[in-house]
Amino acid sequence: MGLFSFFLPSPGRISRFRPTGYVYTKTTNGHEIAFTDYGYTHDGPALVTFSGWNQDHRGWNDLIPYLMVHYRIISICFRGHGPNRDPVEDFGFADHAQDVLALLDALGVDRFIALAASHGAWAAMELAEMVGRERMPALMMLDLAMGEPSPQFLKALKGMQSPDAWRPTVLALFRQWGSGIPKISVAAQGLLNLGGFGYETWARSGRTIEEAYRTWGTPFGRMKQLSDPPLIHHVYSGTNGADYEPLHESFKQEHLEWFTYYRAKGKTHAPHIENPSLVSKQTKLLVERALKRTAPLAQSTKSG
Repeated sequence: MGLFSFFLPSPGRISRFRPTGYVYTKTTNGHEIAFTDYGYTHDGPALVTFSGWNQDHRGWNDLIPYLMVHYRIISICFRGHGPNRDPVEDFGFADHAQDVLALLDALGVDRFIALAASHGAWAAMELAEMVGRERMPALMMLDLAMGEPSPQFLKALKGMQSPDAWRPTVLALFRQWGSGIPKISVAAQGLLNLGGFGYETWARSGRTIEEAYRTWGTPFGRMKQLSDPPLIHHVYSGTNGADYEPLHESFKQEHLEWFTYYRAKGKTHAPHIENPSLVSKQTKLLVERALKRTAPLAQSTKSG
């Protein structure tokens, strides 16, 4: 329980505290990294968010009020994704994982649980490999495309990397993702929080995502290669094909010790924006499971 727990709302009510919009920066690995930091006074593992490409900390603003009354939650931007959107040297998911680790070290954050939106999960898995499950006991993925990429998706990734085609490709993706948007909060992300990015960042997103699928096949393929996997929980929207849930169930049966999933009844690519209450509940359950799982590990470390 945090130092200011007497301010907490009654159970079941969302916090009256809202993200202030204030952004901190620190220089790590020679680069300025922007981040927000709420719930500083809470004990226990922090929650660390990984955004998808061409998104920033504001993508978590709908979820943060549900969580910061219980946990410290730190949202860390990619290089060049903070208030300063000047061009940066090329980098990839492993570089972002290194930046996150350096920032957490600078902030004195020991144990943490990752929340990763979309393809930000590739960077979160890189960090899981770097630190192991004792430091990062759990990872929640939010609507990452788990199957093999379709020809249409691969074509879009190529389009992002074309100086002539990137803009029409991105607009087509937004039209696809925004079809039937049920909530103003989801629409607001596209209207208010995606500005400042040009060809350079969209090309980088296409290249790194394409490279990840080429290297690992699928996110499941990457998970299988983790040497010390944390608990991994995938929350995805119910807009995928009929074979998508069986794909998850098959992988779960192979990795019962650490993989679970939850199918949200959503219509968008962003369950943490469309239904933050549900994602908050899933997060709390994952934190509880992670603490139970790591308790025996901590005891054996002490006794050893």
